Amino acid sequence: MKKRLPWLALCLASCGGGATPPTTTPPATAVPQVGGPYDVAVRLQQNDCPAAPSVLPQPTSVTHTAGASSFTLAHGGLTVNGSVARDGAFTTQALAVTDPQGPASLTMTGRFTTSGLEATVTVAVTASSGACRYLVGWTGTKQGAPNVLG
Repeated sequence: MKKRLPWLALCLASCGGGATPPTTTPPATAVPQVGGPYDVAVRLQQNDCPAAPSVLPQPTSVTHTAGASSFTLAHGGLTVNGSVARDGAFTTQALAVTDPQGPASLTMTGRFTTSGLEATVTVAVTASSGACRYLVGWTGTKQGAPNVLG
């Protein structure tokens, strides 16, 4: 028996015997969930175009699959595709639009928050009579369940 005791102690230490340390599961991280309707207030922030653009609030909704980085935002008759980060920061792809001042490109940058969104919409007009741009600020309040951010 004395000869087996050192072997048994060695086996317990190296063969996995004895107490097993508890396993821990890393905490689940929140994934972005920003889909749903938004009440959006709009305001002209900057304008270097010859005519003052008309900016109006429109029905706004975001289509987004929880955890995905891509989303679609519809604002009135416009629909833009974008990408959202875990912290809620987002950008959209350029969208060709027809502005009353001529052909234009529309992009958005901003951040979703748990209660809504803040964004800047840039409209770059490329009219043959001269290029110009204007910026529109958006403040949106999420309707329904709050957004979830990571």
